[in-house]
Amino acid sequence: MLSYLEDVTEYDTLWFLPIEDDESSLHVTSNVYKEAGEPIGGSSMGPEWHIVLFKSEENNVDKLDYFDAILTDPREYISTLIPQGWYGLVARKTTTSNKFIESVIDKFKNM
Repeated sequence: MLSYLEDVTEYDTLWFLPIEDDESSLHVTSNVYKEAGEPIGGSSMGPEWHIVLFKSEENNVDKLDYFDAILTDPREYISTLIPQGWYGLVARKTTTSNKFIESVIDKFKNM
């Protein structure tokens, strides 16, 4: 795991985005849902997460991809993506999260 993710412990969303004026730098933010709802999916391995990924070129979204997956630790997962130039969001899948994720995807599509 990337060392700067080790202190991130309680979160429903984990953003990893390029800094607008310096795509070689990264901004990582974690949040907790205001209205979390009930978890959807998951297994004995872990909860289910919405994943929205993109590559950025000259402040434009390129190669947008989104899907759901069961992750044991989202921090480990994004630790493999960041060195490859991927950015995005990992968000816990709940009964209230779908509307939020749809709005995020729409914003990325319109960039």
